[in-house]
Amino acid sequence: TPVGVDEHGGVVDVDLAHDGPHALVAGTTGAGKSELLRTLLVSAALHHSPERLQFLLVDYKGGAAFGPLTDLPHTVGTITDLSGPLARRGLVSLRAELRRREEAVASLGADRWSGAALWVVVDELATLVAEQPEFVDGLVDLAQRGRSLGIHLVLATQRPAGVVTDAIRANATMRIALRVADEDD
Repeated sequence: TPVGVDEHGGVVDVDLAHDGPHALVAGTTGAGKSELLRTLLVSAALHHSPERLQFLLVDYKGGAAFGPLTDLPHTVGTITDLSGPLARRGLVSLRAELRRREEAVASLGADRWSGAALWVVVDELATLVAEQPEFVDGLVDLAQRGRSLGIHLVLATQRPAGVVTDAIRANATMRIALRVADEDD
């Protein structure tokens, strides 16, 4: 998915299947995390049909980060400011999708998913970790098991230090750093 141009005018692509399977985006307030996520999603929607790519948007910034992208035909759901019961419901749905994909792959005798990719895109991971740690644990489990099932996580946070666990770090092999507060971030 093209997301911009480099200093020589060449296209900069993001390829979660090749460079991921999961991504971590870091940047302080105003660095452009939400804008980068919107750019990534719009570009992906323009270059891939909803039959090949779907989005689940998790917005922990009050629902404003993704705005009109919730109406894209690619968007299968939007989760905002989860309460405990809604977090559990979201995890149940994600686990059911994971199970459905596992069963489909097994029934075909295949070694990987060939249907539509699902991007689970989280804006403001730090708040989610603080308020719904069990949801984040579920996302990590999804990341570990969803690798060959076409499930990709894109996690954005202001400060990775203290928020990004070893398990997240081990699975988010694509990392994009915008303006960050210190070298550790």
